[in-house]
Amino acid sequence: MRTRTIDLHGHDVLTAVDLAEDRVREAYSNGYEAVELLHGAGDVTEPVETGRGRIKWALRRLVEGGGLDGYIDRRRTWLKAGSIVLYLRRNPKARPERWSPDPPRTHRR
Repeated sequence: MRTRTIDLHGHDVLTAVDLAEDRVREAYSNGYEAVELLHGAGDVTEPVETGRGRIKWALRRLVEGGGLDGYIDRRRTWLKAGSIVLYLRRNPKARPERWSPDPPRTHRR
């Protein structure tokens, strides 16, 4: 299975969500079957407004709100403690593989 793993550590919340959306769209266009978004904060079990875990919960809201439904099969989404695995819809017109550059990281690892 062709899977692209995206590490969102080191990005602010807005950049991480934008990057996740871009990479899901590109993975679909490139004919991938799944994307794993690494967000960390595996021990954060409730939504937070500040501190650790904000990326995790922003991504979950995006997925559960249908923001990626044009590219993913939401029923197969796997919300893991430290990542989210998104299974992509089949793209019958996949293009030759290409990816946009990563944005700069705004936080130290």
